Order: sequence, then C-alpha cells, then structure tokens
Amino acid sequence: MNLNQEIMNLNKETRDIDNLIRDINKYLVQFTKRNLKKNGLTMPRFKVLWNIKKNQPVNMSFLHKKMYMANSTLTVIVDKLVDEKFVKRYRSPEDRRVVLLELTKTGDKLLCKMIYVRQSFLEKALIDLDLQEQDEVIKSISSICNNLKGLLEKGDDMDECR
Repeated sequence: MNLNQEIMNLNKETRDIDNLIRDINKYLVQFTKRNLKKNGLTMPRFKVLWNIKKNQPVNMSFLHKKMYMANSTLTVIVDKLVDEKFVKRYRSPEDRRVVLLELTKTGDKLLCKMIYVRQSFLEKALIDLDLQEQDEVIKSISSICNNLKGLLEKGDDMDECR
C-alpha cells in the first residue's frame, strides 16, 4: 500500500481536523506576520520576546533549548532586541558568569500589544460561536493537545510511517 492509500485509510474526521488546524495556524500566522512587520518585528523575534516573557528571567541556554534555534541565530536576535531596548541583559547576582534576559517595559508593552491584536482578530473569527460552543471548542482542542503531548512524552514517533 502506498502512502496516499494509507492517508485515505485514516479516519476522514482525522484528516479534516488536521487540515483545519493547519488552516487556522496559516491564517493566524499570516495575520501575525503582517502586524509584526508594521511594528518592525519578525516572527522569530516575536517568539523570543514571548519566551522571555513567559519564563523571565532566562539565560541564552534556556532560550536555545526552548526554541530549537542555533546559538548564533539566537544571539543575533537577542542582540537586536537589546539594541532596540525591548530586552534587558544583565549578570545574575547569584553567579556573575550567568547572563540573564528579561523584557523591558517597552518590550513588554509591545508584546502585550501584539498579543492583544492577535487575540482580538481571533475573537472576531469566533463571533458565530456562543460562549458554550467556545467552551466546547476549548475542551476539544485541550484534549487533542494533551493527547499529542502524552504521545510525544511516551516517545510515540509513529515508526510505522514511511
């Protein structure tokens, strides 16, 4: 059996959900990139700001592991964010060898604005769903997310796929 036949043997709903998730992601990424560009940011720079915000203070090693970026790429991005006063770089008081990063007020304000704009865009797309339907979507997507996370943690790499 060839791969196309194997795909067609999958549950139709599985294929539909996969395609819908891809489409939602595509539209959100297009919208986000457009708005980031208006504010002089790129998607990688936005993701660095986001990861710093969620975990600050962080060191470069943490960001490298979290973002799967080459150290050289990450250094260039962080240097630019520091130069533009979106990120503050400083030595750890506990261990002077460790360099920490956190958002400045300017960086935090910009990130919050970008998140607000993106979530407002998504909110407009949810206009046809009442709150109960939105809760059902949240429960369904959460379940899928948790199941995917569990499969990855178990090491389910789907070796039977070619």
